[in-house]
Amino acid sequence: MLNIKDKFAVLVVSCDKYSDLWEPFFKLFWRFWPDCPFNVYLLSNRLNSDIQGVKGLLIGEDISWSDNLYNGVSKLKEDYIFLFLDDLFLCDFVKSDRVLQVLDWTLAYNANYVRMNPSPKPDKPYNELVGIVSKGTIYRTSTVLSVWKKAILLDLLRPGESAWDFEIYGTIRSDVYDGFYSTWEEYFPVVNGVIKGKWQRSAVKKLKLLGANIDLSKRGVMTNREALIFFLKRQRSRLLKIIPAKYRRGAKGFILRGKYNYKLM
Repeated sequence: MLNIKDKFAVLVVSCDKYSDLWEPFFKLFWRFWPDCPFNVYLLSNRLNSDIQGVKGLLIGEDISWSDNLYNGVSKLKEDYIFLFLDDLFLCDFVKSDRVLQVLDWTLAYNANYVRMNPSPKPDKPYNELVGIVSKGTIYRTSTVLSVWKKAILLDLLRPGESAWDFEIYGTIRSDVYDGFYSTWEEYFPVVNGVIKGKWQRSAVKKLKLLGANIDLSKRGVMTNREALIFFLKRQRSRLLKIIPAKYRRGAKGFILRGKYNYKLM
């Protein structure tokens, strides 16, 4: 195995208004990945977490998701960035040996992107660790538990975009690049705690059972209507996965027409 410790950075993407998530996030992060060998950074605006083992990456004014990420990533010295989102909480132990195998392969084969959350799964086989995420497929730039070559991530980001914009338009822009992969296995079991600024009720229950300190005074809990809408959107995403991979982008573009100009390049 190559010496990869100094080649990868774990970057937890956040902002000051989500600072109430930091304590429970890192409590579970270090419990379930105690042997993480990489520098761990927390992207925020002006607040520092003061959590042991976490390096603050302060970028100042909250401009947009993409601007904040660009400004933060530009400051890092590592060649690859492992993106974590602050509202995805580890809920079980990380398969650390297998993760290091994937990251060793990523470095050795100069991969541009590896999605560690195989949802959807790769559309073409490559080896026992990863498969290919082809041009023209959806979620090619999914930010969830994704490993990026820093130069490629910086090239694909655009000012003013939200994370959702980036997963739509960044996916289209990524078609100029080969070297996009996804694992076959899920190595990072997570609970999606917060949706559009509000706690999921079921997530709060699970996280509290894991011993996380959830402060409900800082943000609300999703209403039944909001929870239903989120559930229906998840069902829509699952339906898209049934469609052959090469047709999913067109199908999603049809569904989202009027909101996004999601088309093949």
